[in-house]
Amino acid sequence: MQQHWLVIWYGVSSFIFGLLLFFPTRKLILAMSVNRIQRRTQREITAEELEKLKKKVTIISAIISLTFAFFYNRVLMFKYFGGIG
Repeated sequence: MQQHWLVIWYGVSSFIFGLLLFFPTRKLILAMSVNRIQRRTQREITAEELEKLKKKVTIISAIISLTFAFFYNRVLMFKYFGGIG
């Protein structure tokens, strides 16, 4: 029974941690992408270009933040609880 709750705790805490990391990660990647495009094209980006870029950045930041959260939480679980499953 102890292992079952540990697996649930691992999943829930990893997802919440990933969700907390998602918003600043998205903002950082969006700012870097907008600056890169503006520097490359030597003009301001349009609203429709910004919307397309936001969709791409949202997917990329979700993948990065959730992957990092699950791996980081896995390391902590092994360190303090001897692993799960």
